[in-house]
Amino acid sequence: MIRIKTAILLTFCLLIVTAWGCSHKQEDACKQPENTIKITGSVHELSLYPDPPPPFPEHEGKAEFMSYCAICHSLKYISMQPDFPAKTWDAEVTKMITKFHAPVDSITAKKIVEYLVAVKGKK
Repeated sequence: MIRIKTAILLTFCLLIVTAWGCSHKQEDACKQPENTIKITGSVHELSLYPDPPPPFPEHEGKAEFMSYCAICHSLKYISMQPDFPAKTWDAEVTKMITKFHAPVDSITAKKIVEYLVAVKGKK
C-alpha cells in the first residue's frame, strides 16, 4: 500500500513539474499531441500525455494480456522484461493475482501466461 501511495505521489509531482515547465515556455514548445487528456479545475488546467502502448505481436491471449495487465501497470514495463521461461511467467502472473489482487480468473491467467511465453518466452 505504501508503494502505491508513493507511486501516486511521485506521478502527481511529475505532472505538476511538467505542467509548470510548459506554462513557462513559449506556446509552440508545449503543443499538445492529439491524444491529450485535459483536466480542467477551478484554478488550473492539467494536460496528460498518455504513452501509447508498445507494439505486441498478434497471438492468442493478446486481448486478455492487453486488457488485464494494463489495469495495474504500463505495458511498456512488460516489453522491457527479458525473455523468461514459462515457469517464470507463470510465477509472475500468479504473483500479480495473489499478492497484488489482480482481478484475473484462472482461465484468463492461463491465456495471459501462454501469450507471454509465446511473445516473451525464453527460446
